[in-house]
This record gives sequence, C-alpha cells and structure tokens, in this order.
Amino acid sequence: MELPAKPQQETERVYLGPGLRWKDDNIRATRAGVLKKDGRNLYFVDTQQKRYIPQKREFVIGTVIKCKGSNYLVDIGGHDPATISFLAFENASKKTRKELKLGDLIYGQLLVANKDMEPELVCIDFYNRAVGMGTLPDGGTLFNVPLNVARSIIHPENPFLLELGTRLSFSIVVGFNGRVWVKAKDQMEMTAIMHAIAMLECMSVQEALQKVNHVIDSVMAAASSIS
Repeated sequence: MELPAKPQQETERVYLGPGLRWKDDNIRATRAGVLKKDGRNLYFVDTQQKRYIPQKREFVIGTVIKCKGSNYLVDIGGHDPATISFLAFENASKKTRKELKLGDLIYGQLLVANKDMEPELVCIDFYNRAVGMGTLPDGGTLFNVPLNVARSIIHPENPFLLELGTRLSFSIVVGFNGRVWVKAKDQMEMTAIMHAIAMLECMSVQEALQKVNHVIDSVMAAASSIS
C-alpha cells in the first residue's frame, strides 16, 4: 500500500505511527491491517498482531527483568527488552537513585525505538515530571490484549471505559504494547473488568457496550456462587 506523500493542506503536519514509514518520498505500509487516523493527525496501521514493535513516544507497560549497571532491562513484549536508567524517574539522582525489584511493573514512554538500537524507556517528561508514569502499585492485575484492542480503548472518543466506570470503581493503565493493568476493590471486580475488555477482541465497541452489564453481572454471580 502506498499513500500520497503530501498532506492535503501545505500547513498540515502528519505523524506516522506503527505500520507506516517514509521511503522514496512516499509513505508506505510495513504490515497488513486497517489504516486509521486519530485526532492528533497520527496515522497508523491497525492490526490484530500481538508482537509489539516499539515506536518512539508510545507509552507502554513493562516488567523489570534484570539490573544491568546503572540501567534496568524491561520486558515490553518486543523482540528485545528495553533499558531504563535509574535517573529516568522523577526526583531521581545519583544519591537518591530509583531502586527497582525484578518483577516490578513500569509505565513509561519510549524515548528511543529503532531497528538499530535497543529501546529506551523514561518515566519523566521534558520537564522531569512523572505525569502518571513510574512503577505501578501492588495489588493490581496485569493482562494482555491484542494491540488493536489496546489502541481502541486508549482512544479519547471511545466510551467503553467510561461505561465500565458507571458500574465499578477502578484504576486502569493501558500500554500501546497491549498490556493492561487494572486495580479494583477485589479480585472479583478485576476479573469482571478483564472479561468486559476481552469482549473487544471479537466485537465492536457498540456491541460490547450493549453486553457489558450482562458480562459484569455474570462474573459477579459466578464468583458469589463459588464463595
């Protein structure tokens, strides 16, 4: 697939996301899928693949798997682990370095992501603020969804999470790498949320909205009968 190299308006800025690249003065698709655009003029190829290809500036959830000198190695679901410096956290310094344990979950942004270098994560913005990034607290549940589902529920115009919030109180973090972390009152409610989100793997948002209350009630009833 090949797209026009120039935007419709000379002043319009276009951003290329996953599945697209600039080559020979044209924008070309690098994988099969549906071409989509979000509200920020970001174009990307939506696909149901589960193998994550790191993309610069995307927010991801990773698991600390190793300490390597002044860096940590973090599994983000790609071909290679990402690295993150102990200084890449809010208020971190050589005297107050961020101590992480194996298995800790991190929500961060990819600062470097290309085929010639290993991915690099940070948990601070340009002004050294965390703005929601960092280690995720204990007590939550982590699960995986297809990449297209993750992008769908992240989209600001998707009402699905708002509808879930009318039934259950929870905190949720969604990574572009298809990992979802959720924390609710108890495991039963977290399981209900997982089942509700899983509907998006096989049906549209509109269909899932019609069934979400039934799914939550069914999970709650099943859990109550077991206990």
